[in-house]
Amino acid sequence: MTIRTGIQYFLILVLMAGVVFALLQPHKAQEEQAVLGEAAPSFRISTMQGKTLELQDYKGQAVMINFWASWCTACVNELPLLNEAYKLAGVSMLAVNVGEEADKVQTFVDRYELSFPIGLDTDMRIKQKYNVVGLPLTIIIDKEGKLIERHEGELTDMADIMSYMVQMKDD
Repeated sequence: MTIRTGIQYFLILVLMAGVVFALLQPHKAQEEQAVLGEAAPSFRISTMQGKTLELQDYKGQAVMINFWASWCTACVNELPLLNEAYKLAGVSMLAVNVGEEADKVQTFVDRYELSFPIGLDTDMRIKQKYNVVGLPLTIIIDKEGKLIERHEGELTDMADIMSYMVQMKDD
């Protein structure tokens, strides 16, 4: 047997082992994913106040969810605007910090005097469910629990933010 033939046999064995391994793995149930126009994936999240929030807690009301991190420059620019709009509009809002430790998040929250609930997605499971690729990401879920808006990137204009919040109230 030549070296070339030996390599070919080895590669075939590795390929067959991979196929057998894949076939023997238990099939995991497809996890709920966020799709515009469909029901928003449910989640549970711990807040900075040590409470647990669930998407179900907002049942019957529209909610704005903003995914952010303190290292994200666009988030640093956007969150104070969202905070002011939140105080003016009186809508439901949840800011989901992605992947940071509570003490770092608390420093940021204190610095900008954020009023809305802050959830900690330390294991980034909610980020995955909502297909968050870049930060910030703002989504709106209507009263029926459907994902109706998805804005990727920084919201820079207070008029745009307020129009989203008015849309939530009209929903």
